[in-house]
Amino acid sequence: MAHPDSQSGASASDPPPSQGTILLICIAGPDRGKRFAIRTQPLLLGQSSQCDVLSDDPEVSARHARFWADGLHARCQPIETAVVFVDGHRIQEALLLPQQQIRIGRSTWQCGDGRAQTGMRFDGWLDDLSGRISSVAGVERIEGFSARDMFSEVFRSRTDEEVEEYFTVGTPATTPPLSQVETNWPKPWVFFKTFTLSVMVYLAFVFAMKEFNNPKLIPGLIMTGAFLIPVSVLIFFFEMNVVRNVSLYQVVKLVLLGGVISLVLSLFLFKWTDLSSWLGAMSAGIVEEIGKAAALLLVVNNLKYRWTLNGLLFGAAVGTGFSAFESAGYALLSGLSYGQEAMLDIITLRGLLSMLGLHVIWTSMVGAALWRVRGAKSFSLEMVREPRFMRVFLLAVGLHMIWNAPFTLPFYLKYLALGFVAWVVNLGLIQVGLKEIREAQQQERAARA
Repeated sequence: MAHPDSQSGASASDPPPSQGTILLICIAGPDRGKRFAIRTQPLLLGQSSQCDVLSDDPEVSARHARFWADGLHARCQPIETAVVFVDGHRIQEALLLPQQQIRIGRSTWQCGDGRAQTGMRFDGWLDDLSGRISSVAGVERIEGFSARDMFSEVFRSRTDEEVEEYFTVGTPATTPPLSQVETNWPKPWVFFKTFTLSVMVYLAFVFAMKEFNNPKLIPGLIMTGAFLIPVSVLIFFFEMNVVRNVSLYQVVKLVLLGGVISLVLSLFLFKWTDLSSWLGAMSAGIVEEIGKAAALLLVVNNLKYRWTLNGLLFGAAVGTGFSAFESAGYALLSGLSYGQEAMLDIITLRGLLSMLGLHVIWTSMVGAALWRVRGAKSFSLEMVREPRFMRVFLLAVGLHMIWNAPFTLPFYLKYLALGFVAWVVNLGLIQVGLKEIREAQQQERAARA
């Protein structure tokens, strides 16, 4: 006998789903790679910006389906005349079980159990933790993100012409119209090629230095090592800017000018405040984050760059300059004080750690938050008091201070944890930026209709 609430083919005698969260993962179609967890609070899926789960499927309506957890069960209900199939059967309302497939528009979603039989799965625990971090930062919970899908293009063979064309953006002729901007999670790949090339150049300098011990190689070794990973991470954020309205020239200019201005401002702030005399190295979390945020004033009033993803890129550019120049200084000081091996060690350590935190990641957060508040309006100092900016800025300050705090954990666990927090916030802000563009596209379509 069919379940009274379902036309999906599940019977009343079927075992109930586990007590864990039901995850829905899109495995095929325009929404492929998206995922979300069904919870007690109802979630709406559709193309409307008011929905909790935004669909890019052209056959999905503005408000297509509702999902919620009812005790131990997860349920799905189409909204009004929308069509949803569960295991091939059109439904009016359905109880969802693990491994069932749901057809929404042209996309196929699979139900997954959020817990293993012996306890909580790592994915579910990670999802809950990232949701808490997103809540603290004032950004949306990350939905539809798949690291495997995002980096699926990394190892695909590309010609030099493709790479050159990829960087040809930001001019009136090369900036795509808003209607043609892809708002799914981007699939970056150039950052990895940049990283690979930089590693090869750096290793060549290291080999030459060890082989010939020629001091003339030191500047090249220091600068290549100091810029290697920060620039690769910057290219990642360049690829996240899906509106492609910022030229490589603007990025390089901000790396150089923003980097040196933020360094000089920070040095003045250290001198004027004397915070380091009682906070020690932790004072850098306050002073340097203010200095880097102030450097963003170089571009904050250019209304051509109105998107949150623009701010993410500009923040990463300022952070790259600051990080690389600072690392070069640390490397030189270590080399002069302790010798060549110490210099190589500091370059390697700071380079690897810059993937987890340090200035590129922190300042990208701050830049995205500032542009999110500024939008298409001219900048005013009142904007820095906005909670959406202040929460992210204070989080960046806090992460920086804890990073410099005089305690360590085995296996670099402190840095791994801080890096996880920073990347969750950045991914949340990327999602905010993609949603912002999607809403602008909807408004543009409505205006033309």
